[in-house]
Amino acid sequence: MSKTDPSTYDAIIIGAGISGLVCGGYLAKAGMKVVVVEQHDKPGGYFTSFKRKGFLFDAAAHSFGNYRAGGHVRKILTEIGVDEIVTIKRYDPSDVIISPDFTITLWNDMQQTVGDLAKSFPKEKDNIARFFNFLTTANQVEFVRLKDKTFGHLLRSFFEDTRLVNALALPVFGNGGLPPSRIHAFSGAKIYSEFLIDGGYYVEGGIQNLPNALARIIRQNNGELRCRRLVKSILSKGRSVTGVELENGETLLSSYVVAACDMTQTYTALLRESTDNEEKAARISTMIPSLSTFILYIGIDRSFEGLTQPGTNIWHLTDYDLDQTYSRIMKCDFDRSCAFMFRVSPDLRTILAFMTAPFASVQFWKENKKKTEEDFLRKIEKAIPELKRHIVYYDGATPATLQRYTLNHQGAAFGWAKMPSQTADIIAGKRSPLQGLYFAGHWTSIGFGMPGACYSGHDTARRILRTRKNQ
Repeated sequence: MSKTDPSTYDAIIIGAGISGLVCGGYLAKAGMKVVVVEQHDKPGGYFTSFKRKGFLFDAAAHSFGNYRAGGHVRKILTEIGVDEIVTIKRYDPSDVIISPDFTITLWNDMQQTVGDLAKSFPKEKDNIARFFNFLTTANQVEFVRLKDKTFGHLLRSFFEDTRLVNALALPVFGNGGLPPSRIHAFSGAKIYSEFLIDGGYYVEGGIQNLPNALARIIRQNNGELRCRRLVKSILSKGRSVTGVELENGETLLSSYVVAACDMTQTYTALLRESTDNEEKAARISTMIPSLSTFILYIGIDRSFEGLTQPGTNIWHLTDYDLDQTYSRIMKCDFDRSCAFMFRVSPDLRTILAFMTAPFASVQFWKENKKKTEEDFLRKIEKAIPELKRHIVYYDGATPATLQRYTLNHQGAAFGWAKMPSQTADIIAGKRSPLQGLYFAGHWTSIGFGMPGACYSGHDTARRILRTRKNQ
């Protein structure tokens, strides 16, 4: 096809992350002619894998949640047909939190988790049961009452022991990028219910197999996935979207465009030619993106005694003051930052470790990447004493790396920072300045990770199909 001979589609989706692929899967299966345009060389966004020196590493996502019977991730992947292509296994326990004084094990059986935790904190026994019951039964009305509250407020409404509060909050900090005193109560509770109480799911053969399966389904239903294609602008006429222009000059036409990509880029670059978006762009410029992560990839020669259970997320907390930890992270004081996670892969060949980190600047990470890798590796070696003798390879990914591969603003790991002060703006982010333009992904959701992305993609597809039916 020549650059002067545009192709016409029923829907164009910008970004092949999980939300874009889920949206594309639903639209393609409904009979729409769909094209998903992705600037990277593979689909998945943060949900990708790569090979290095003979090792297969998951790039960022290490497991996912909400795949229980009745969970919306299970429902979505089943409806699209992904469950017929990949095998998904759940690891037990999904997560272990190690603090200076005690260990919390999050089993697949919630009652076992509650029982074990009550043994370590007998004075909090009833509170523990009430907290976990709340996480699994709370309705929308109860969360509306917490609309201006933090997850720290929620935790303190159940518990008196500050050690328990901070230890329980550690995975929320790691999976949400904010300490309990700053993250919205709803977002923190969702991380617990979807990542921890119903967590530990993993795609056999590597995380990449999930987006590959979604891309395969789109193609099987006459859709297209175009990788290594960067969208330059979203085209419009009057108040309606008309398509997109690619960086190579190619034009794709459609009356529906889904921006399943970075919101800052969407408004400052892709929509720069459209009208009436200056006010929204100005508001976005004042919003705070979530923190990013520093990821360490470790390849080992073999399994050995002392290697932690594969498939389980191991969280380490050496300081109960998560506000102080957050302050140190914001200053890039990683030497004294005392919170991180690592996970041994199911094949016992690799370890993925990460810690929350700010974007700082591209130059900062050029100058400090190697030192941060070495300091972080020493922390992992301290947690796994025999590890040093078995390391064959290691490398790191900085927030600048994540920005380069995903184009997420400042390498943000979770879209906008999910603070109470930004919740209304995040929800309002779904509103489009153009007819036919829709948004999907973690920038428009107060949920997190793969469950949030799945739901966002499903919701966007549902709205497009409903609009199309009524036309």
